[in-house]
Amino acid sequence: MRHSHIHRACAHHPPSNNVAAGLVSSTPTFIVSSTSTVSPESISVSAFPSSGSVLSQSSFQSESATPTSTSTSSSAQSSQTGSGSGAPSSVAMILDAVFPVQQKTGNSGWTTVPDVNVALPLSDTTLNPNHILSELPIDYTNAPDGKLALKAFYPEGSYTLTREPKGGLSFYAPGPDNVDLTTAKEATFGYSVMFEDGFGWQKGGKLPGLFGGNSYDGSVGCSGGSRDAACFSARLMWRENGAGELYTYLPPYTDPEFAANQAVCNIAPKSICNPTYGASVGRGAFTFAAGQWTTVSQRVRLNDVGQANGELELYVGGQSVINVGGLILRNSEEGKIRGIQMQTFFGGSEADYASPKDQSTYFSDFSVAITELL
Repeated sequence: MRHSHIHRACAHHPPSNNVAAGLVSSTPTFIVSSTSTVSPESISVSAFPSSGSVLSQSSFQSESATPTSTSTSSSAQSSQTGSGSGAPSSVAMILDAVFPVQQKTGNSGWTTVPDVNVALPLSDTTLNPNHILSELPIDYTNAPDGKLALKAFYPEGSYTLTREPKGGLSFYAPGPDNVDLTTAKEATFGYSVMFEDGFGWQKGGKLPGLFGGNSYDGSVGCSGGSRDAACFSARLMWRENGAGELYTYLPPYTDPEFAANQAVCNIAPKSICNPTYGASVGRGAFTFAAGQWTTVSQRVRLNDVGQANGELELYVGGQSVINVGGLILRNSEEGKIRGIQMQTFFGGSEADYASPKDQSTYFSDFSVAITELL
């Protein structure tokens, strides 16, 4: 069934606490929206697996078919391109790709992957967006293949979020109220992205990732040349010809307290650190392909305060392609994972990053899991 086009740009009021509810208190909780068309009675109580198991397709029930495989993320193909493991072709494979990490002590999560019987709707009610750049509408519509998606439009000549014409998307999203990322020692965030056929990559642009810090509002804006000891962000970027990377703002390694964060400067195949802007980490470790879906998932693990044992990892199609440890993401117990930094735009801060034409990307399959609790 095709979905109607929804176009909006206004601020959203957070949903009430009863919008989402846990299924079984004695088992890990998969959040189900009361606005979903799926009734609670139809949901498997094992939708989110027990501690120590793997978040694989066998943990979910598809509305269209019951998965026959019980393999984990290692079942994904090894190709690190949008046309290989980054483009899963079934619901089961998508679930493996967005939930690639073993669950430890975490017990909650959510997904908008279609045709899964516990899926939340792809909507404001689920994402709970705030700090919205009002000139860039939140536009839920159909991707070229008919899949419901969040669309980002980049007009010709657009780059950064501060120059005209503006393009892309920019808002922050904690997700459903009943999945509290501030309780997470480790969390994953996955989604699928489609760059339209014939996409002009130019020099590169930003893609969504997790952010965090000592407070929610204080962590917003930990990007755009603003680096601080009290916040971090871990977005993705595409580069020339679709080369992919992690793009991080961490507490500055130029401060002796955070010297360990220079580890991001040494990740193959190529990493570039900048004293002002973010670090380009693992550039070219995978490649986005235009005209089809690429499914990515990132893992963020907070360090123990006083220790350099934080971790960032990126998966494409369920396969780990970038992994860096020994990091310091926080120096205070107030440092938490706060939510999704839902940003995409061309840039770079210079005109040679600008979009070469009017073009779009589409985002779907948003999924979050708390895999270990603080």
